[in-house]
Amino acid sequence: MNMTKISTLLTSIALASSPILAEAYQIAPNPNPVGNTINVLDSDAEASNFTNFGILHIGSSGTLKSGQLVNALGGNLNIDAGGTFNLFSGAVFNSGTINNNGALHDNFDQALRNESDGIINNSGFFEFYSFANFGTVNNNPGGIINAGYGITNFGTLINNGTLSISFGREFYNNAGSTLTNNGTLLYGGTGYGGLAEWGLGNNSGIINGSGIYIQGPANCPPGYCTMENNGSISQSSFQINAGIVSGIGSFTGETTIASGATVDPAEDERGFSNLDQTGTLTFNGDFHSSGNLRFDIDGTGTGLYDVLTINGNADFTGGDVLFVFNNDFHPAVGDHWNFLLADSITGLDSLNLSFAGLPDSNEIKGDITFDNLGGHLVITALPVPEPETYAMLLAGLGLLGFVARRRKEADTTNAH
Repeated sequence: MNMTKISTLLTSIALASSPILAEAYQIAPNPNPVGNTINVLDSDAEASNFTNFGILHIGSSGTLKSGQLVNALGGNLNIDAGGTFNLFSGAVFNSGTINNNGALHDNFDQALRNESDGIINNSGFFEFYSFANFGTVNNNPGGIINAGYGITNFGTLINNGTLSISFGREFYNNAGSTLTNNGTLLYGGTGYGGLAEWGLGNNSGIINGSGIYIQGPANCPPGYCTMENNGSISQSSFQINAGIVSGIGSFTGETTIASGATVDPAEDERGFSNLDQTGTLTFNGDFHSSGNLRFDIDGTGTGLYDVLTINGNADFTGGDVLFVFNNDFHPAVGDHWNFLLADSITGLDSLNLSFAGLPDSNEIKGDITFDNLGGHLVITALPVPEPETYAMLLAGLGLLGFVARRRKEADTTNAH
């Protein structure tokens, strides 16, 4: 076969491997160079394996049908309200900036990967079969992000709109990554749906769904697998295998705290503040724990100490309870705190109690009492021996000395 035939054959194979987008014009130039702008203003534009270094603008009446798209570092893909980008094959790789005010989605089973330098600002409709984020995503008010297969986050995801994961799919917020949810997350998946699977979760909004929240494997690295919840999270169940759950929000669903995991109301586990924080963390539903509890105490007034409220039945099968007195607070005899509230409580005798920062520990102590409705901490004075007790002690010491002396004399006599 001569070189002309080989060249013709290879060209035919390459064309056959590319998506066939008929009866439309191909946008050009490809690649789009730095400083150049391509405007798509109607519905007939198409692109096959397109690379953008400049500005690719889809207007309010424009629709771009594309194969694989690479939006390179420095490139901008701007979609106006009413405009549409529709991916037919391959994937979108973004290392530049995507500003979507219209519709950005795939035709079927395609993916978008936002690289470490990539920025996505979404105020429109954003939908892909799968979505992996290594960069920064800002889902603005009014924006909808939907992932049919699931979302994997290795970067920063800030949700002020709606973040939706289809039923049976998964959300992974991986080690070193951040989810800040100030909007609504509709999560209906099952399996490893933990928003803090290996990462650092923060919720100030609403997380709804009928899925299962799983936080971390048991061997999660120290400092990871944390969720600070200052909003509300509702799932069918929560399985906290490792790390810390904290905040002043609410978890709604049956909850299990595994051995080694910790519940720490109010605390800022993400390191935004160096101050110990206090407040109430609420669990709506039955609560099962073999893990640890930590309560910070800064005073006796409302809001100055941690409270764990369980609107359900609580059962304990081990774990440590630590009370930490902070900010130079000096408790006095009679001070008391209702630190644990529940509909009913069982297994309290399995808990190990300890104190940190309790001043004058040679004069006062903390006593814990429990009843069916909660746990109560009260400061009591250490008992001071009565004068009669001292007299009896001295008499006893004298008697011991007399006996020891007689025994010594007897031993001496026998020796002779």
